Amino acid sequence: MTLERPMFPPVDPTRRRFLITAAIGSMVGAGSLAFAAAAPNDVPQAVTTPRHGRPDPAFVLIAEKLAADIAHGEAIDVQDEADDRYGFHSDESSEADDRCLVACRAVNAIDWKLATTPPTTLAGVAAVLRFANEIEDGGMEWPSTDVVGTDGWHYQLRATMAAAIEALIKAPAGKAVLS
Repeated sequence: MTLERPMFPPVDPTRRRFLITAAIGSMVGAGSLAFAAAAPNDVPQAVTTPRHGRPDPAFVLIAEKLAADIAHGEAIDVQDEADDRYGFHSDESSEADDRCLVACRAVNAIDWKLATTPPTTLAGVAAVLRFANEIEDGGMEWPSTDVVGTDGWHYQLRATMAAAIEALIKAPAGKAVLS
């Protein structure tokens, strides 16, 4: 008999492959941004560098999301192993379940930060939108995806990305950050 845990995604060997692929893609994307920052001198610096000089939070949150997903996947694996080895009602299984719940909550917190933190560059907006689709293409879900309206994750994501684009459009001439 298999215990169903609806709050946790099923153990899927392709999930790890997806997360590793996404992590590599994220690193490649960051590399291309570094290349853009090293653009020829005739390209205005305002086009390639955020006004505040710090990394776009979108790329930081994507990296945090990938790391949290990996940690959550590992916690699920440990929980499954404890359930198989010691039984569902053992102290070891209960402790593993608690750690898994903490990892799940950490993922959800980062998911919401990703949906509600405006990127500071157009490249950041594009990266978040592509990343959201990559997660879903990989068979994973975002929190509150079954909620319609302002409480839903996708609603918040769209509102945040629209606000970020509007802020970049309104930036003083020569100050908009494209990448």
